[in-house]
Amino acid sequence: MDEIRAEQEAILDELRQIEDDFTRYSYLLSLAALLPPCPEDVRQPENEVKGCQSHVWLKAREEQGLFRFSADSDTYIIKGLLYLLMNVLDGRPLRAAAEAELYFWKDPMLMGSFDDRRQRGIGYAAASLQKSAARLLKENSPTG
Repeated sequence: MDEIRAEQEAILDELRQIEDDFTRYSYLLSLAALLPPCPEDVRQPENEVKGCQSHVWLKAREEQGLFRFSADSDTYIIKGLLYLLMNVLDGRPLRAAAEAELYFWKDPMLMGSFDDRRQRGIGYAAASLQKSAARLLKENSPTG
C-alpha cells in the first residue's frame, strides 16, 4: 500500500506547485487527454456510477491478481480526475486497491473549486472502485 500512498503524495506535490485554481483546473483538463480510450462496452448503464453530477462509467477486472479498470466520463474535468484515480489504483494488487486509504481527491487544493455535488460524485467513483476491488478479491481468493 506504500506505492498507493506515494502516488497520492506525488499528485499532491504536483498540485502544490500550481499557484491558482484556474491553472489547476486547466491541469486537470490536460490530464483528461491522457485517460486511455474506453472500450464501448464500458459505457453501459450497469457500469454507470450513481450519484455523480456527470456521467461516469467504471468497469473493473482482475488480471493476474492485479486490479485493472476502464473509466470514462462525459466531462473532461472528471476524465482528468479519473486519470489520477487510475494512476493511484490501476495495476495494484487487489487487496491493496480494496484497502487503500484514498485521500488525494479530498484535498481542498484539488476540490476547492468544485461544488458539493461534484465532490460527492468523485467520492462515489473512488468508493465504487474500491468496492469493485473488494468484490474481485473475494471472488478470486481460494476460500471466496
